[in-house]
Amino acid sequence: MYIIFGSKKNVYKSIPVDGIDIIEMYHYKFYGKVQLELNIGKVNNIKSKIKVIDCTQKNCVNFISVKFFGNFNSIDAARNEIKTLISYGNLNTDMIKIF
Repeated sequence: MYIIFGSKKNVYKSIPVDGIDIIEMYHYKFYGKVQLELNIGKVNNIKSKIKVIDCTQKNCVNFISVKFFGNFNSIDAARNEIKTLISYGNLNTDMIKIF
């Protein structure tokens, strides 16, 4: 199972906990400016969670089950979902693969 999760600078940060491996990382650009870091993760333990830290509030941390981050059978299915998420009409969007 593969999932998609992201982080937005100075807003929130998503950190995979044990049982999730980051397979690919992308920077989503909107009109040339990085807006979001998106990750594709491979879930090795269905009970794993993503740690989400709210950067706008002190001491605001949540642990969210991987079941809320999509359930893709292959890495290609996750990639296709990302393409769908970032595309809208003629807007100037781009994805830069980090690894």
